[in-house]
Amino acid sequence: MDEGLRSRIQENLVAHRAGQFQFLADLVKTPSMPPSMTPPGEIEGEIEGEMAGEMAGEMAALSELTEKALKRLGLGVERHAPPEELHLEHGLSEITNLVVRHEFGPGPVVALSAYGDTGAKGDGWTVDPFGAEIRNGVLYGLGVTSKADFAVYAYALAALRDAGPALSGTVELHFTFDGEADGQLGPGWLLQTGVVNPDYAMGSGFAYGIGTSAMGDLQLQVKIESKAAPGGISPGDIGDNKADALETAIGVLDALYRMREEISEIRSEIRGIGSPTLVVGQIEGGERPDAAPARITFKLDRRLIPEDDPATVETELTGLIAQTASRTDGIVCTIRRLKMSPPMKSGPGTEKLAGILAGEAAKVMDAPISVYGVPFDANSRHYAALGIPTVLYGAGPKTGDQAHRGGPDERLVLDDLRKATEVVALSLAAFMTPAA
Repeated sequence: MDEGLRSRIQENLVAHRAGQFQFLADLVKTPSMPPSMTPPGEIEGEIEGEMAGEMAGEMAALSELTEKALKRLGLGVERHAPPEELHLEHGLSEITNLVVRHEFGPGPVVALSAYGDTGAKGDGWTVDPFGAEIRNGVLYGLGVTSKADFAVYAYALAALRDAGPALSGTVELHFTFDGEADGQLGPGWLLQTGVVNPDYAMGSGFAYGIGTSAMGDLQLQVKIESKAAPGGISPGDIGDNKADALETAIGVLDALYRMREEISEIRSEIRGIGSPTLVVGQIEGGERPDAAPARITFKLDRRLIPEDDPATVETELTGLIAQTASRTDGIVCTIRRLKMSPPMKSGPGTEKLAGILAGEAAKVMDAPISVYGVPFDANSRHYAALGIPTVLYGAGPKTGDQAHRGGPDERLVLDDLRKATEVVALSLAAFMTPAA
């Protein structure tokens, strides 16, 4: 890459750093839980309408804030909302995807994809989750690690454009708002409908490594119900009626935990991925202390390594649950899939973009930057699933644990934001420089 171009990009980023930090702070200050964190049919009546309306308002506010910030950078913004029937199918209120396209010249299209929604804030915060407080160069707030890549990608593109290079290709920004809902109405819908059709893609990741593969995620809801005792089993009936939903659920959970021990011995061959995991994260049931519950409902999460066949894993898991529950007479077991995100796998052409990123990142970080697999599910899998060479790179820390990602006191070192933006801008310049 021409050293003059490198210097102009770096100078532009320095000049706009305060505005970039403010953009991220504004994003964090805007609550953005998805329009529905609950599968369709789980909440009824006025509560459902009130929650959906409030959350849809949050997402609209975040989308509007992002669009205004992009326009202030002189970027043209397209708005793309999936049809109402798809929102209803996925249990979501309306969301609007934002797409930016900047053509430098004929050549490949590189998409930079990030999402702005978050999970629920949860408990345990020692700072305001929406305060965007900065302490010792660290910005705290719910979703800061994912929202940061809005700031990274937007300012990297603006700096590259303002440097006035002679490049080949187009850079697109795909900013979506259904990351917590698996990206089906974000990158999934944009790709399926042909609104976007990039040749390469970059999705949110860490500043100190380049991800080329990622874990998948299978989530199931299991209901175990007693047919004989719809109101619960009283103490006097326990000896005669064995259809105790809680007792059956305990047997099922015991079988699942034995399975968890078995799969913990499996290791992915891809560095950074580790082992598949199984977690039971939510359990509900029972109405009174003197009656065994007639229904137990629990939800589980099974992470998939790239070597897993998702269909086989689901079949084995549901088979184990059903077989164990069926040992008790008078029990009905219902299993429902909540989410299926196949693992993201590296494909042909990925190494080209990953190699340039690794080279530029090593210069900026002054340390070797490795290519590896990330131990979480990534919405960027939608690009990889279509054969689009896809990498994961963004402002995140070395590990999600360091950032408390999605948990109390989630945080981001602002110097990592600065470095990641420089890496992305310089890598795009190197990747799109015409061959001599």
